[in-house]
Amino acid sequence: MISSIIIYPQPGDKITPNTTFTIRIQTRNLRAGYLVNPSSSYYTAPQDLDENGNIIGHCHVTIQEIGTLRTLEPPDPTKFAFFKGIDDSGDGKGGLSTEVTGGLPAGVYRICTMIAARNHQPVVMPVAQRGAQDDCTKFVVGE
Repeated sequence: MISSIIIYPQPGDKITPNTTFTIRIQTRNLRAGYLVNPSSSYYTAPQDLDENGNIIGHCHVTIQEIGTLRTLEPPDPTKFAFFKGIDDSGDGKGGLSTEVTGGLPAGVYRICTMIAARNHQPVVMPVAQRGAQDDCTKFVVGE
């Protein structure tokens, strides 16, 4: 089963505004770096496993401005400050990273992983009683 955790930024981290930074993620049981062209093959094939039972797919990362670390309002899913489908295999040990070029303006943000199969569909897990496959954390840009 898939699992991921955001290594950077950490909860409550303060990042300098408008400065490039690198998101780092650690995954388990994902054979990363596999994605198809979403305009021609979106959701068109089933999820596949490799010879070790790992899901063949990739990780999306999304960052949304949320106003405050203690917000009670769910963010609008149609609005995001950054989105990236990480399209490489990472370090070969489950580690993935992507750069946020130019950084983000001052604000409070939530960053989340969204693990997907190669055809971009959310991963299908074998049981309901388990830990979550994705991770989110909140951080601050600026003071």
